[in-house]
Amino acid sequence: MRRLPWLAAVLVAALPVALPAQTPGKSPVLLYVTVPADAKLAVNGVPVRQTGPERRLISPPIPVGEKGIYTLTLNYARDGKPVTVEREIVVTGGETKRVDLTKEEPKTDESRVEPKVEPKTVLIQPKAEPKQETPPAPPKADVKLDAPYVPTPAEMVDKMLEVAGVKEADTVYDLGSGDGRIVIEAVKKYKAKRGVGIEKAPERVQLAKGNAASAGVGERVEIRQGDVLKLKDLSDASVVTLQLLPDVNEKLRPVLRKTLKPGSRVVSYDFDMGEEWKPEKEVTVKDKGGREHTIYLWTIKEGQKEKKDNLPPIPIKKVPKAEPKKEEPTIRVPYVPTPETVVEEMLKLGGVKEGDVVYDLGCGDGRIVVAAVKDFKAKKGVGVDIDPQRVKESKQNAKAAKVEDRVEFRQEDVLKIADVSEATVVTLYLFPEVNEKLAPVLKKTLKPGSRVVSHDFLMGEYDWKPDKKITVKDAGGDAHELFLWTIK
Repeated sequence: MRRLPWLAAVLVAALPVALPAQTPGKSPVLLYVTVPADAKLAVNGVPVRQTGPERRLISPPIPVGEKGIYTLTLNYARDGKPVTVEREIVVTGGETKRVDLTKEEPKTDESRVEPKVEPKTVLIQPKAEPKQETPPAPPKADVKLDAPYVPTPAEMVDKMLEVAGVKEADTVYDLGSGDGRIVIEAVKKYKAKRGVGIEKAPERVQLAKGNAASAGVGERVEIRQGDVLKLKDLSDASVVTLQLLPDVNEKLRPVLRKTLKPGSRVVSYDFDMGEEWKPEKEVTVKDKGGREHTIYLWTIKEGQKEKKDNLPPIPIKKVPKAEPKKEEPTIRVPYVPTPETVVEEMLKLGGVKEGDVVYDLGCGDGRIVVAAVKDFKAKKGVGVDIDPQRVKESKQNAKAAKVEDRVEFRQEDVLKIADVSEATVVTLYLFPEVNEKLAPVLKKTLKPGSRVVSHDFLMGEYDWKPDKKITVKDAGGDAHELFLWTIK
């Protein structure tokens, strides 16, 4: 577990700047911190500009499932005396976490593997001698993994081995083998001659060996503890399977091309090998939860070599170039579906009725506009999303709900929208920086009486004061704030 960096540029209520782009396998942490209303908060020493009893923060993207540590520092006055509270918190990539610094830190669950971190509350007294404390022993360092451990669903394991065409004569290597499920299935179901799993985390190695023994294939499965990026030779393999991050796949590409024999197959789950290595086959499948995954296949050809990057440069006369027009970078917002109960409350707060046209900016899977026309009888719903996959899902969901004739979905960057005058209600679940950038076009083009409803984030601390604010809970008991503005 590592101490994570915190970028001032992505603190909520910072100046409008580009957030780190969303990358496959990575996601920000959404952090809600409860503090005294007039307190000052810092994360890893970076001041948070927000005020009020709850501060909403967004981290840079980190690998989904990876754990890390942030240090929160709180300064406020109690009974006229300055108080400092410092607490280290453990976060996980892709999660939403809530921390209450007005209360004592809850006891650590014994099942957690993270080292216990006690909060430090210091009452600052003038001229007081500093108290000497014995520093705690440093926690045992974890093995630094190149990719988070995310077990491959059983149905995906089967599909990967099917796409690879695994048969009796094959030797299957799984790089980043986790609990060993792929190599175990390869020898047990597909009758592969041998399976070899390579895994960096020692606890996974032991788990995989136990699983192989339990499956009765221990004598045909070998699990090695090692760093896949240090492999020099894979010539023993006829099939190589991967579920790693794109940058790791690209680093593995040279050794795969150099040492695998012609006819050997490489199969990757969810991530390809980079622009220079085009897959010969792509298969899209759904897991039991309905999420789509892509499986890629490459076959090593005779004489196939990795392109060299160390050729001497060709001298060329430099031609002065005109300064390119600077375009403001797009702010990428991670896809976090709005809970169904919150969708209903947003539409109620917006007062959606039969004559309304509802625009959802950053519509995801289209659930808000579908509900607006189906359940609230809105005249029309329009969803805008930059992700073509989300637009495709939205259209499918509208068709399934039998409202496709009353909804429209556009693949577009919401920050490039110049006119929303058709809308009578606009819904948002975006970052504060995006809301602030949208505020001028909403004010300029929406007709008086139109309503704007935002989930969890404001439109700017000084320019837009909400007419109404409510707190609702989703099915899991998590609280969500909804804000309403009416155009005057």
